[in-house]
Amino acid sequence: MLGSVNAAARLHDSDGLAAIDPPRRHIGAKWGWFAGAGVVLLLGAVAAIELRGMVTAPPVVATPVEPPPALSVAITPVALRPMQRAVVGDGSVVAWQELAVDAEAGGLRVVDIAVDEGDQVRRGQVLVRFDATVLAAQAAQAEAALAEAEAALAIARSDFNRGSELSRGGFIAAQTVEQRQSVARQAEARVMATRARRDEAAARLAQTQLLAPADGVVIRRSVQLGAVPAQGQEMLRIARDGRLELDAKVPELELATVQPGQTALVVHGETKVEATVRAVAPMVAADTRLGVVHLSLPAASGLRPGMFARAEMRVDAAPILVLPHAAIVFHDDAPAAFVLGDANRVTLRRLTIGLHRDGFVEIVAGLRQGELVVASGAGFLADGDRVRVVSPLVATTR
Repeated sequence: MLGSVNAAARLHDSDGLAAIDPPRRHIGAKWGWFAGAGVVLLLGAVAAIELRGMVTAPPVVATPVEPPPALSVAITPVALRPMQRAVVGDGSVVAWQELAVDAEAGGLRVVDIAVDEGDQVRRGQVLVRFDATVLAAQAAQAEAALAEAEAALAIARSDFNRGSELSRGGFIAAQTVEQRQSVARQAEARVMATRARRDEAAARLAQTQLLAPADGVVIRRSVQLGAVPAQGQEMLRIARDGRLELDAKVPELELATVQPGQTALVVHGETKVEATVRAVAPMVAADTRLGVVHLSLPAASGLRPGMFARAEMRVDAAPILVLPHAAIVFHDDAPAAFVLGDANRVTLRRLTIGLHRDGFVEIVAGLRQGELVVASGAGFLADGDRVRVVSPLVATTR
């Protein structure tokens, strides 16, 4: 093609020469055509090579970039820790012994009530007084009858003694002496009977005063002034010595672990008091499969009979798998923990938990001893996140 261009130039520049030398002009044009064809072939080869390179060259794959850690966390191992177990039971606060004070004499009017509910009483203290007019008169009558009988006995004994002396001198018959002896014995019997009636009247008179059978606290008063109760009707109820207990009901499978003398924590609302196991009931209710544990409450517990409370009885400590409270998260209302795996990625693991004590939680199922768990910041993680461990392991054993 370059030759063609040059030839044309030459023809343009020297018309005279072209006219003089026609054969030379023909040869130049021929070589110019061959040069142009070669240039075209060369450009086509280059284009073909480039196109083949584009088709057969392997694709360039971008290397994925590892995402940065989601959070910097501290981890802790799942470890064994001696944790004191607690047997939990609940029940009502009751008196150690409830003493019922009943009316011993019926048909008498109440004239005085010396105590009220909540009062401290002493053994032998007068609690209630009844009208004693009739019984006092009967007691006085019995006392007079006794005096009369004793006087008759004295006369009978004197006659018998005098008859015995006269009989020894032969002045009276022996039969008369025997009769006097019989009269004296009958007088003795009448004295004994009259004395018994006198004692009965005195006892009935004493029943007009209800006395406290023991020291304690009045927890119930069911008598009113002016009432005429029947015999045996309850007047008052006393908590003996003011001692209170919690009758905690415990499942039968845990009842064997509770022994007298063990300590317990009794909880009633915001009130927490220390108690002691006094006794364990010897039988279990057939319908509920619960046994009763009697817990002695301190005098200043602030609890009252009838209250409902919960007891945590401490039994022997045993090593169990534990985690700190901070390592436990809740997903779908179920406890879980993030377990550290390869490449510092965490996996959410569902758990079954048990005791909560001293900042630790018992792991019943879901983890093995020695596994590493996120101890701080777990609430901000998701399953599969990559983390950065920035603190040493948190110790969970003592």
